Formats: sequence, C-alpha cells, structure tokens
Amino acid sequence: MPKTKHRDVISYWSARESECGLGVDWADAHERCWRCGYRSILHRCHIVPDAQGGPDDPSNLILLCGRCHREAPNVTDPQFIWLWIRATCIGFYDAYWTDKGFEEFARIFQRKAFEGLEYRDTFDKLLPELLNKEMEKATIHFGEGRMNPATIAWVIWRVEQRLVEPSASV
Repeated sequence: MPKTKHRDVISYWSARESECGLGVDWADAHERCWRCGYRSILHRCHIVPDAQGGPDDPSNLILLCGRCHREAPNVTDPQFIWLWIRATCIGFYDAYWTDKGFEEFARIFQRKAFEGLEYRDTFDKLLPELLNKEMEKATIHFGEGRMNPATIAWVIWRVEQRLVEPSASV
C-alpha cells in the first residue's frame, strides 16, 4: 500500500484545523514543521502510533521535522497531539530552537539571559556583532541542521561575558 502523500495530509487538516496556534501557516505547511516552524524535510508523524494500530491515512498524520517528530507524544489519544503542538510551538518562524536555547540558559544559570546587565548605549551596536563572532566558535551536530539548545545557551553566555568586559568590543 502506498504511503499517504504530504499534500493529502495538508489538504485534510487545513480543512479541519485552524492554523491559529500552530507553528506554521497552512500556506507553508508543505515545507515547514507544524510545531517549530523551521523549513525542513518533513516526516509523516502518526498521531496514534503505527505500533498502536494507527492508520496511515491523512486523519492520523501530521508533518513534523525530525527533531519535533522525536519529541512528539506516542499515545493513543488523537486529541493530545493538537494540545501538545499548540502548547509547545512558537508563533514566529525559525525562533523555536533559539527560544529553547534561552530556556536552557535559564536552567543552567538559574536566571534569564542578560538579566542584571546594566544597559549601555553600545549594546545595540555590539550585540549583533558579538552574537555573530561567538556563533563562529560553535557548530551544529551532524545531521541536525541547526544549533541545539545547549550550544545556543553557550553563545548567549559568551556574549554576556563579552558585554560586561570593560572594553567590550568585537
């Protein structure tokens, strides 16, 4: 039996689910993960897992990137996938994993990033330059396609360190 096509999944759900609260607009649902909003190769993710008897048809599939697919719930309750997506997505394209990096930073340092830093006029100019400089010292895990949250947390930490140096410059 041929696998259900991505276009059939999109057609089915765009007629039944509001895009409000999803990580993607229906117009981009063929190329962006429905949860994180990143442009990626999309996996056909079963709502009710195949191992639990979930069918391979549009009513039981959503389209997620590999990372989100690995994090998706594996339960027999078909309503839960929509609750999970809407509760965990970010409404801005390409911001999901950066947000996870800020959460990771808060877990590591028990505070929000840049909290307690005294703002200086030079920060507006320095911040983008410092971010780019520190990101050059980081890399992406093979096969992932984007920085993981721990790496993003490190970049933020290094930028903070550079900003508090008396002669913060690039």
